[in-house]
Amino acid sequence: MATWAAEADRPQPKPRRPAPRVVKRQRRVTGGVVGIAIVAGLLAGVVAMNVAVLRLNMKLDQLGRERNDLRAQNATLSSQLSSQASAPRIQGLAAKRLGLVQATPDQTSYVTLPH
Repeated sequence: MATWAAEADRPQPKPRRPAPRVVKRQRRVTGGVVGIAIVAGLLAGVVAMNVAVLRLNMKLDQLGRERNDLRAQNATLSSQLSSQASAPRIQGLAAKRLGLVQATPDQTSYVTLPH
């Protein structure tokens, strides 16, 4: 067996230094915040675009209704115009207001123009 003296004469190994700790780098919070801000900005842009499209669709719908109303008014005015310009109506007004009568065939004469 070894004695105390023999062990004392023996060179002692150098005490080991503890291995350096591996320090994990903490993630920077700024990168995450910037990413969130970019995503939030993009989402806000998408929402703004959808709102703009919705407004344009509402305006387009309103203009479509106005166009249909104007077409209906044009059809009504066209009908009124054709009824007001009809030959029997004008003949009746001429006879009533001005006392004019339709000419008979023997009262009609034609003028022949030279070529």
